Amino acid sequence: MNRTFWSGFGVAVLVILLPVLVLIDARSSSDRHHPPEERATPSKGESAAPGALPEAVSLPPAPLSASGSSAPPPPPAIPPREQRTASIPAPSSISDPELAFSPEKIRAGVAREVRRRALARPHRKKHSGIRTMVYDPDHVYTIRTAVSHVTLIDLPEEAREVYLGDSKLFMAEVFGTRVKIKPITWDRETTTNMIVYTLHRQFAFRLRVVGEGEEDDLLTFYLPQSETVVNLNPLRKKMEDDLAVKEKVDLRKRAIDTLREAGPSVPVGVSEEKAGIAANFLGFSSLDSVSYALFEIKNGTDRPAVLEDVRLRSFRTSLFWEGRRNYQEGQDYSRSYHLTVPAQGKKRILLPADPPPLKSARDGYLAEIRVDGGEGGRRVFRLEKRGDKR
Repeated sequence: MNRTFWSGFGVAVLVILLPVLVLIDARSSSDRHHPPEERATPSKGESAAPGALPEAVSLPPAPLSASGSSAPPPPPAIPPREQRTASIPAPSSISDPELAFSPEKIRAGVAREVRRRALARPHRKKHSGIRTMVYDPDHVYTIRTAVSHVTLIDLPEEAREVYLGDSKLFMAEVFGTRVKIKPITWDRETTTNMIVYTLHRQFAFRLRVVGEGEEDDLLTFYLPQSETVVNLNPLRKKMEDDLAVKEKVDLRKRAIDTLREAGPSVPVGVSEEKAGIAANFLGFSSLDSVSYALFEIKNGTDRPAVLEDVRLRSFRTSLFWEGRRNYQEGQDYSRSYHLTVPAQGKKRILLPADPPPLKSARDGYLAEIRVDGGEGGRRVFRLEKRGDKR
């Protein structure tokens, strides 16, 4: 049995026995407080012994009558105090059952007993429901839960997996770094365990059901000052690193695909067509401070074509001579693709390039695109773009 049951049992016994004790005390006190002269006076209905007289009464000598014989003695005189005592009963001799069993006396007695027990009980610190703990991988933490109340666990890392010993008695939900726990049973003897895995750690808990007001509301975990990674599997660590790299690569690939289909932010608009295959220099776009030249190949033939490579460079001419347009290693942007363009289809490519902007008509871009058209032979497209005339 718990403490609540024994407290109720004690109060019930006190309520039953207190009126009996008050009645016994009232009767014994009435017997103790009778005055001595009242006990010496014969009660009503009792006769004194023949020839006996009260000690407090002294009879005067009988006077002689005229005939010489003595007259009968007069009745003894009763002192005024004794008359009052005999006629008015003492207040302590009153024992009224209605006064002994009055609700006011019972409530006062119960209140005195409760105060006495409260003073005798050792002082306990008031339960706040909020706890802060330092993470220990070898410790099992006890969590006190209550019906119709929620308990939150704030972890230092995002929770990945949560396992309950009995999911029919407790409910657990994960919200990033927080785990919400609620019991769904009224049985206070119920206990189970819970294991929570984060990215680098695991937490072990023991769940209990307690009464309202004794539950935990918020548990916050902090990492120790000298933090070392514990229980790390090297293979698992490598898999997590590979997964992170793969996710990053996938995100960049999707971003590049979107950039390719969106069109250039700085248009150029130069095109050339040869034997049903057209090459277009659309312009320039950028992603994360990296610039790209955007090209489009359209295949208008009935057979697939293969884009082999693309080269791009900037040039500048003088008033008296034409600048060299031959490609030089380290001074141009080039890349091999081997990209198949289906029949009656088109493909767009991005070439990493960041040439200077065109400031005058003497500045220009020159792109060279090579496409293998199959039986139609190889086609070389030379796309030139000059700056605006001033």
